[in-house]
Amino acid sequence: MPSAWRKVLPSYGQRADATRVRTAQSVRGTRARRSGRGSRPVKRLTLVRHGHAEARAEGGDFYRALSAQGRSETTRTAAALSAHLPAPDSMLSSEALRTRETAQLLSEHLKSPTVIKTSKALYHASSSTLLDVIQGTPNSVQHLLLVGHNPGLSELALRWARKFGAHADFGGFATAGWCSVTFDTEDWSVISSPLDAVFG
Repeated sequence: MPSAWRKVLPSYGQRADATRVRTAQSVRGTRARRSGRGSRPVKRLTLVRHGHAEARAEGGDFYRALSAQGRSETTRTAAALSAHLPAPDSMLSSEALRTRETAQLLSEHLKSPTVIKTSKALYHASSSTLLDVIQGTPNSVQHLLLVGHNPGLSELALRWARKFGAHADFGGFATAGWCSVTFDTEDWSVISSPLDAVFG
């Protein structure tokens, strides 16, 4: 990993702690409020980094499977998501094996009826590419769960964490780490500043 990312993402190689859930309220000390728009629907986006993977695989990085640790921590993350969030109605994953396995485990534990869609564009995608993909989500989707990779996934989450003054606390996703943000809009193509956020 480049040295620049070691500074931005100090927890890059650490495990996720699914019990440590921080809402935007706890970060800012105030409750997030809508800007006078009544009960207008919001869009929810949940980002999850893949679980810990085997060190190597025949065929290279793309084919690395989840390790026993990765399956365990993904199961804990699924429990946290189930406890704090509504079930997603759409799931999107990088086509890499470890992300597909993470998404499948999450889907099973969340009892989500949705089909998991995969995209090659998400494999080690930059934050800009991730945002482009997210903004192309059909507006019929209310809650999108996306499983991807560092550093792009953490870079995107960091952009939103800063909106809540949490950039000093958020050091990047550990394996199976996650965040969920809501946007006060009905249109995925215009998501920008989040309304509220939860970091796990």
